Amino acid sequence: MKRLLLSLSMYLLVFVSSGQGLVQESSIKSEINEAIKTWKSLEKTTAFDLSPNRIELLKTIERYSDSFPPDEFKAYLAMSEDDAVEMERKVPILYAYRKGFDKVLNEVKNNKVKKGTAQVWLLYNMGFIVKTPSACFGIDVDHRLAWQFAPYLDFLYITHNHGDHANVKLMEAMTNLGKPVISNFYKPGSAYHSVVPTSYQIGNVTIRTDMDDHLANPKFPKFISMARIDCGTDAGSFSLLHCGDAGFTPANFTKIQGPVNLLVMRWGEKRENNLLGTAEGQVQPDYAVLTHLIELRHKPYPHGQASITKTMEHLPAVKCDKTMIPFWGERLTWKDGMLK
Repeated sequence: MKRLLLSLSMYLLVFVSSGQGLVQESSIKSEINEAIKTWKSLEKTTAFDLSPNRIELLKTIERYSDSFPPDEFKAYLAMSEDDAVEMERKVPILYAYRKGFDKVLNEVKNNKVKKGTAQVWLLYNMGFIVKTPSACFGIDVDHRLAWQFAPYLDFLYITHNHGDHANVKLMEAMTNLGKPVISNFYKPGSAYHSVVPTSYQIGNVTIRTDMDDHLANPKFPKFISMARIDCGTDAGSFSLLHCGDAGFTPANFTKIQGPVNLLVMRWGEKRENNLLGTAEGQVQPDYAVLTHLIELRHKPYPHGQASITKTMEHLPAVKCDKTMIPFWGERLTWKDGMLK
């Protein structure tokens, strides 16, 4: 896979899967017909498609994002449902934001996961949902409608207390349902609150944590609680390590180092490669995903957002041959020791 990525080093691999959302095309006004066409075209591509056509579609989505001011996104998050839906009808990037959500929610609710497999969705930013034959959980799940996942999650893990990783409405919904919220800051449900490396067992799922500075910034010491999650034998022994906004300092990963099937990185900048290897505190992933792209609260690169363009530059140097860049709504399936 890395050879293909290197041969297209100036292009981007992003995954978008098909799915019917709640935002119906028949109700979408003509001014965003372009967004409908872009999304439908992406749905015709596959997860492992590196074609120039797909890449051009992804560049179009980046342009949608760059043209939408962060203040307007924040205002959208605070709107009533009716007003928010109207925005989704008019603004191309919000159309994609809602379509990705609808797809993931529908599949989480309805997909039956076979024994020996696991399904993994990217919702938005660094928010993932994992479903196995016996469990369903979220990590850093954030979306305007994130609380709607609460009935379907067995637990929620949050790496740190920033709004694009920690969704207050979802945390409250989980707590109201008596479900665990594991973090280093959310104190309701104190059995799952810890500011030191800790291990938890929830059903067949084992969670181990370690602590790192936020983006290697000493002003935010041990602010990030990374999670290594082993999903159990009924999930084909699938494991993942979610780094959140860590500094990728190997000395702070010693409690969770070693082989892992899926490593959730940020955008693949040079510092992140410090974590990849066989030395003390390093990890050896079968697959890696680059995330935290198009976080709409942030201004376009270089003023805050981790840009797709820069990620394209980082990608060839990431020290994992099977490195991917998922997009909202993308689902990966772990089966027979492989992600498909």
